[in-house]
Amino acid sequence: MISLLYAHPYSLHAREDQWLLNAVQHWPGLELRDLYQLYPDFYIDVATEQKMLSHSNAIILHYPLQWGLPPALLVQYLHKVFVKGWAFGQNSKGEVSSAVQGLGFWLVAQMVGQGKDPDCCDPHSLFKPMQQLAEACGMHWHSPLILPPLADTTTAAEAAERYRSGLQQLALVSHTERS
Repeated sequence: MISLLYAHPYSLHAREDQWLLNAVQHWPGLELRDLYQLYPDFYIDVATEQKMLSHSNAIILHYPLQWGLPPALLVQYLHKVFVKGWAFGQNSKGEVSSAVQGLGFWLVAQMVGQGKDPDCCDPHSLFKPMQQLAEACGMHWHSPLILPPLADTTTAAEAAERYRSGLQQLALVSHTERS
């Protein structure tokens, strides 16, 4: 199973993201979780999320990127769910614990707002905290898919194909990595 964690605070107005999600939502073994729909009050059911992630082969974080930052709920999710003793480090019994070790970890980010040009920021530095999280938890980092704003259906179709292609690659590699 691949867990796709979608975090957009205004998903009803995110037409471009809906195009992309529609392109992949019926992928076999993909579980799409809209975090803002599930947790509008920011109170995350940590036990449920940890259980779901521990049964995954890969995790995708799909979110809008504004000023180089992910949405607040996604940051809250990462702080609450990826905790010491579950995602990394030692548990209460002193045993090394990493329920997500070996999972593939992939980011799909759409440029929005003032920083619409992906060339305006160094992608390597933009995603360094996410890469450090993946590495600290023993997950396999996959190069992010950074998408510019989608201007027309041709661009949307190209972006959707890049998404599907990346998902196919992640599925193949992650199945091998986790096994």
